[in-house]
Amino acid sequence: MRMARLALASRLRWSAAVRTDEELIADALAGQTDSFSELSARHRQRVERLCQRFFSDQEIARDLAQEAFLKAFAALSTYRAEMPFGAWLRAIVVNVCYDELRRRKRRPEDLVGDFSEPELGWMQLVSTATPEELVAEAEERRESHDLAHRLLDSLKPEDRMVLVLKDSEELGVAEIAQMMGWSEAKVKIRAFRARQLLRKQAERMTSAARPRVAK
Repeated sequence: MRMARLALASRLRWSAAVRTDEELIADALAGQTDSFSELSARHRQRVERLCQRFFSDQEIARDLAQEAFLKAFAALSTYRAEMPFGAWLRAIVVNVCYDELRRRKRRPEDLVGDFSEPELGWMQLVSTATPEELVAEAEERRESHDLAHRLLDSLKPEDRMVLVLKDSEELGVAEIAQMMGWSEAKVKIRAFRARQLLRKQAERMTSAARPRVAK
């Protein structure tokens, strides 16, 4: 009984010590920079995971996550509690990644290169997989990670943003439109276009890989 009371007291003390995001924000705005460090640590894993949906290189993803946190700190005074801090921060991360995608824009023909044996094995799925499955494969199967990202790299930044946010982050059309500052009609058009282009590029990559398979 005594042990149970001690355990309960310990949990209550721990609960009392954990500050909410809003409390940490208020303290950070009051000049307590350690509070923002705590806030960043709380959300860092989720932010880096989102960056990795757009960039397979973990170092790039970490750099972009750090840039997003710096931007968030600089804009912290504009945060309003009506929106969860995580959603507000996600919008900043998405825009940081979007800017980087536009800066790194590559031609689709530059993305069809040599294929590794694991990639060649996964290419068999391309002819039947849906775009949603291709996005999921980038996260769930190590051997298909690079190829799936190469497929996503073939899309225009706007199309890739919509595909990842809709299918990976599971955001609705209205949420994406608000986040990107687009109309809902544009989001729908981009989503449709992304699926068509991704399928076309996947078929093109499959064709490019066939001579290698024949050897």
